[in-house]
Amino acid sequence: MTPSLPITPETITRVTLDNGLTVLVKDNPNNASVTLRGRLRAGGLYDTRATAGLARLATAALQRGTRKRTFQQLNEELDRFGMSFGIGAGMETIGLGAKSLAEDFDRLLDLVADVLMHPTFPRTETEKLRTEIITDLKEADEDTQHVAYREFRALCYPASHPYHRLSDGRAESLRRLSLGALRDFHARYFRPDVTTLVVVGDVRAPQAIEKIARKFGRWKARGPKPAYRIPDAPKPTQPVRKEVRLPGKTQADVVLGYPGLRRTDPDYYALSIGDMIFGRLGLMGRLGANVRDQQGLAYYVYSAVEASLGAGPWAVYAGVNPTNVERAVESILAEFKRLRSEPVTQTELDEARDFLTGSLALRLETNEGVAATLGDIELFDLGLDYLQRYPTIIRAVTAERILAAAEKYASVEGYALAIAKPASKGQ
Repeated sequence: MTPSLPITPETITRVTLDNGLTVLVKDNPNNASVTLRGRLRAGGLYDTRATAGLARLATAALQRGTRKRTFQQLNEELDRFGMSFGIGAGMETIGLGAKSLAEDFDRLLDLVADVLMHPTFPRTETEKLRTEIITDLKEADEDTQHVAYREFRALCYPASHPYHRLSDGRAESLRRLSLGALRDFHARYFRPDVTTLVVVGDVRAPQAIEKIARKFGRWKARGPKPAYRIPDAPKPTQPVRKEVRLPGKTQADVVLGYPGLRRTDPDYYALSIGDMIFGRLGLMGRLGANVRDQQGLAYYVYSAVEASLGAGPWAVYAGVNPTNVERAVESILAEFKRLRSEPVTQTELDEARDFLTGSLALRLETNEGVAATLGDIELFDLGLDYLQRYPTIIRAVTAERILAAAEKYASVEGYALAIAKPASKGQ
């Protein structure tokens, strides 16, 4: 297809080291920097109710001290050489990002390998970090948008499902986590055979792979690979609803939706394009035009499909005047009903297709965008020819396929609805 595509089978070098670490390299000599992105198949899905937030705290604590570097030394080194590095845990994966000038790539790799392989979890710095995270969580507990989303997830997924919780954790569980628990999490889940590193920039693939093998080749996995599975969740058969009242607030936030689909599901593109028309395109699609602009029922309203390795939620998010909550919910349900009963128009479909192909091209203009796209291609096993096939995939989505996907995943008879709103006087 387009010869200038940055990702094709011919332009990417992919190898797996003897220890199971996967490496993908894209050479870009037109940029004097190197971007490193990484993913581990681990995260909050291994937390329990009692250890909620363990993945987040253990991962963040990796940068608080290593065998070779104190927290201060690590940050001073990053500043001195103009490098950047960060790592964090989500529900399904642990992600890292780093960047340096090409001439400092060896130094960057040494630092990243040190953090991933040799953290020491120093007590003083780790306790400071714990306090910071708990403070953030307390602030989030006072935010109606966050609370509505948290309660929606708890309604939408059963207590036994990882998605029932947020990977952020809760203050009460984080307080109880010992340093030993953090070390155990690292020892068990940080391993090369669940890790992918992507390198994009001014570095030749053979040299990059040799350097990574030198720094990470001695990284060994301990014991069998942990089971990695995110189960499906049953769809609500009737409305389930929860309201939380927060003192001192003036706005209500609403989250309404369903368990969705996986990124690898055959319905993904149809539902994603349908959702774009529904609540994302332009000024937030049909929802923005009708619920917010025409009816004036929301300060903001949009939708999102969280499709990943597991079937994340498909939901609508809205901030409304507390007096308009019920009318806003009715209007959102009416738009769901329309999406699943009437085909989208050809104009809507053409605009969504154009946006998706155009935004991907913009994303690929930077090393960071190419690295992120390569990481997704690897994570979801899309194939290195994915960008070549992408326009055809998007053009193949029809109004009929969108209608069928909406009928399958949306319902006005059964849904999860969470509302966080101001407390009434006297509460």
